[in-house]
Amino acid sequence: MALIQPVKDSDVLDAERRHAYEEEIERAGMLTNMKGTTLLSLAVHQAYASSYLIKEELIKLLGKRAFAVYAHAISNSSGCLLCSTYFRRELRNLKVDPKDFEPTPREQILMELGLAIGGRKMNLNSDLWGSLKAEFSEQDIVNLVGFGGKMVATNIFNSILEVDLDPYLTV
Repeated sequence: MALIQPVKDSDVLDAERRHAYEEEIERAGMLTNMKGTTLLSLAVHQAYASSYLIKEELIKLLGKRAFAVYAHAISNSSGCLLCSTYFRRELRNLKVDPKDFEPTPREQILMELGLAIGGRKMNLNSDLWGSLKAEFSEQDIVNLVGFGGKMVATNIFNSILEVDLDPYLTV
């Protein structure tokens, strides 16, 4: 059970957080437990919501499947139940079995990077670095590592506060 209960109703929020609540409903069609928890602080909500800017850039670069493979690798190696469950569901929706699929060479690089970031390695081995430099521009690498850092922060937030799995993730 979550250590802090998420906001369930926009009526209990001040005007700025109510606006953020409504934007989240418009963006995602629902308010997840994590977003409901972040809305207890507008600053926290905005900080975590900013990861969507990087996510959009990465989906343009990688496509949805490779992005989900990358985000799942980060969340799984971070040990975040909520986020790894979310990205397992995303992969299944894309017809990818997260436990048994053949990654493309690019996805293999992304998985290795995701495992390093999620496992909180403080540097990359030269082989992985060489693969990244051969496959991606410096701007792309900055976006990948920037998103990875935000994903780890999300993983920590959800794990430390024991944010409950959303009901749609348990079906």
